This record gives sequence, C-alpha cells and structure tokens, in this order.
Amino acid sequence: MRTFKDTIAGFIHIMPIGAVIMGLFMLSLAGVPPFSVFWGKIYVMQAAVNSGYIWLAIVMGLNSAIAAYYYLKLIVYMFLKDPVKDVDTVYYNLSKPLMAVIGLATVATIGAIFYVQPLVSYLYYMISASGY
Repeated sequence: MRTFKDTIAGFIHIMPIGAVIMGLFMLSLAGVPPFSVFWGKIYVMQAAVNSGYIWLAIVMGLNSAIAAYYYLKLIVYMFLKDPVKDVDTVYYNLSKPLMAVIGLATVATIGAIFYVQPLVSYLYYMISASGY
C-alpha cells in the first residue's frame, strides 16, 4: 500500500525546484526563524502572557513543538530518503495558474523574511486605526 511518505520520498531527485519550494513552505509553517510565522507565534504568545494567560502560551508552545515534528519529518523524507521505485506518481501536472500562485506565495514567503518589521508596524497601525 502506498503512503504519502512513499510519494514524497526522494522528491529532491525527482523535482528539485518543487522540493526546495515545498521545504521552504514547511519551514515557514513549522515556525522556524526568520520566517514570518515564527514572528506571528511570538507576538501571539507575548499577547497571551501579557494578558495573564500563561497557560495558553505554554499550550501554544507545546503545539508548536508537535507541529514542528511533523513538518520537519516531511522535509527529511523529501531530502534525505531515496525515491520509492514502484510508486506511480505524476509530478508534472502543474497548470500555469497554479505555478503562478505558487511563485507568488514563494516570493511573499521569502519577502516576509526581509520585511518583518515594516509588516508588523503596518499591522499595529491598522489595528490601532480600527479602534481595537
């Protein structure tokens, strides 16, 4: 029986650019610094602690550790395992609009690394302007 791990095993050998982009997205979702999800988690945990919900920040930290395990496990399978030979998976069925969306998401993910402070300042401004 074929599993998802068999499908992505050795993805770097089959489709290198796709594996690097997926690895980038997985690192961002795992909350690895300097990606924007890391900063978002830090700000939300800081707000929880400042509001007196320390237990919530602890639960969020534990949840982040568990999430990092399964996101990083996919990266290990994509980059460090050999491809499974008997799996018939079609990798090149991407349409032009899908590739454009993936490209824009990649640019936004990489751009967020370099523009974290202006992005956070803009979000603070928008929140204060809303009166919340």
